[in-house]
This record gives sequence, structure tokens and C-alpha cells, in this order.
Amino acid sequence: MKSILLPLTAQIKSETLVQVAAQLAIQFKASLSGFFVRPDPRTAVPYIGDGLSVDMVQDLCEAAEHEGKIQAKKAHERFLTCMETAGIPMAELGEKPAGANAHWQTNAGEISTLVGRRARTSDLAICIQPNSSSDDSEAIFHDLIYRSGRPVLMVPDDSVIEIGRRILVAWNGRAESARAVGTALPFLRNAKTVNLLQVGSPDPDRPDLQDLANYLEDHSISANQNRIATDSSSIGEQILTEAKNQKADMVVIGAYSHSRWREMILGGVTRHLIKHSDLPIFMSH
Repeated sequence: MKSILLPLTAQIKSETLVQVAAQLAIQFKASLSGFFVRPDPRTAVPYIGDGLSVDMVQDLCEAAEHEGKIQAKKAHERFLTCMETAGIPMAELGEKPAGANAHWQTNAGEISTLVGRRARTSDLAICIQPNSSSDDSEAIFHDLIYRSGRPVLMVPDDSVIEIGRRILVAWNGRAESARAVGTALPFLRNAKTVNLLQVGSPDPDRPDLQDLANYLEDHSISANQNRIATDSSSIGEQILTEAKNQKADMVVIGAYSHSRWREMILGGVTRHLIKHSDLPIFMSH
């Protein structure tokens, strides 16, 4: 894992998020890209132009442009402070220094046209847990999940900084779950403990928990197996309960949905984990 993307906007100010990203850059000796998206006021012109003169529209656009640049500068300063505290040197775009390093990029435009596409050339994208009070947090998460084709690490705002030491893998043998495990191998190799969890009876046509354990053994990763029956609570709730019982600091899952279009509906287990988890969730769609 050598390239990590951290999308940010003026709404995303989580110190925890940046610290987790810095920790992972150090752990994997990776390049961390701070990618700040600010609004492009020109995209709003068709909506604000009615009844306004050309000069008034121009003034509004210039004011919004100025405010966006101020917000980008503040975010850049916070990012630089965190990198300096973590001992991560800054590099110019295109530079490939040895060891952990970071660089910064600002783009004007829509999250839905920038973030997911930018993440396609990263090994991992990190985002804050979606919050209904922050449109940007939800937009970034969904664009990464549905448009990047890359794994996503969702971090709760109040989660622990050091993660990936005790990992719980929630397994059901589906393709999304397999993809998540494959892309999480760098984390699983570094973990002190890996616990595999299967809730309910497996589909006989899918690889079971022993098959997964054998696969991980091929990668020199030893894992504990835990099979539990379904109960009156939801599977998502059972996964989080087991994660707490095992003192996990990260959960690996496949991200499931019920549609191939942009307005995808996440599966029930995925929705529950995204909404209720107080642990970082590593997922791949």
C-alpha cells in the first residue's frame, strides 16, 4: 500500500481523520495525498442568474471564489501542521521520495465529478463516517464507494488513532467480501490478531470460513475462526457486538448494494455498520 488519498472539503475538519491518515502513511511508508475540493461558483450561475445583472452575478462569483480559496488555505495549513507533528515531509506532486511523505492538491468543482475518479489511482481512500448534518461527508463516502473501484476506509470522528492491530473480518463468501479481504491484505499482514467471523449458515455454493483461513495462510497470515448463529438482532448489530467482544480496532467487510446505478441502495448490513459503527470500517464494493 503505497498511495493513500484523503479527500477533504471545508465541511470536513476532523483532526482524527487526518491523524489516522498520517499514521497509515507512516506504517506503510506511503504517499499521502490531501485532496481538497472547493466549490466552483461558475456551476451555480444557471441557478442564481435569474433577475440579476451580469455585474451582480460576477460579484457573487468572485466573492464565492475568494471564500473558497480562504477555506482551502485554512485546510492546507491544518494539514501541514498535522504532517509536521507526525514527522511526515511534504513533497511536490510527482515526486517519489522514499518513506512516508505527503502532498497537497486543491481542485474546484463538484465532489461527484472529482473525488471518486481521483481515487482510482490510489491504493486506499480514507473518509469520515457519513453524517446527515454534513452533505459533504455523505457525498464523499458514496462517490468513493460507487465510483472509485478502490477500497475505502471509513473513520468515525471519535475513533482511536491507532488502528489495524486487531482486525475483525466479516465473511459471507460473496464476491464483495472476497474483494475486501484481498485489498485489505497489507493491513492483515501487519495485524497482531486477525479474527474471521461468519454469522449464520453459509451458502454451500460459496467459500466458507475455512476456505478463507486457508487463503490467508497462503499469505502467511494466521487467523482465528468464529462462527455464530443468527439471533433476533440484525447481522450488522451482531458483527459490531463481536467486534467489541474481540476488542477489534478495525472491521473488514464487503460493501453490498442492490443496484448498478449511481443511486445505489446499500444492503442492510452495510447500512447498519456505516451508521452505527464506532470503529473504522474497511470496505470494498
